[in-house]
Amino acid sequence: MEIKICAYSNSDYAAFQKMLCTCFWQDYKIPRTEEQLERWQNMLIRQASAEIVFIDLLTADGEAQGFILYQIDSPESDWCIKEGYGFIRELYVAADFRRSGHGKALAVHAETRLRQRGVPGIYLTTDEAMEFWAKMGYRDSGEVCSENDGRIFVK
Repeated sequence: MEIKICAYSNSDYAAFQKMLCTCFWQDYKIPRTEEQLERWQNMLIRQASAEIVFIDLLTADGEAQGFILYQIDSPESDWCIKEGYGFIRELYVAADFRRSGHGKALAVHAETRLRQRGVPGIYLTTDEAMEFWAKMGYRDSGEVCSENDGRIFVK
């Protein structure tokens, strides 16, 4: 099986939309309509075009099986808690591809790209995957994000 991580392109629109819906409806159980998620997706794509947000997809034999959203916090983004720091916004891996190193590969990929851009540190918020992020070297800062009530982890 050939695994690749590549930047989002317009040809990925439908696959990215399907993963966003699955992520929010099945994993997070957040009641968002398809239209709400599509509006958010389109905003992210516009921000990615301006390099405010980065969207990278993991493919297996050419089929999208995961994604990671990350950014360098700035006032231009719709989410800015620690200006100048790297922020991992979302990480998703299709259920059949979990527990096989794909989430780790996406996270390491984003960390590498953020470090290449000179961030002083990287953070994320989570309330479910704390063990995964701790294994990845992140530590619980003891802070809770007011935007989503998730714990803030830093590296």
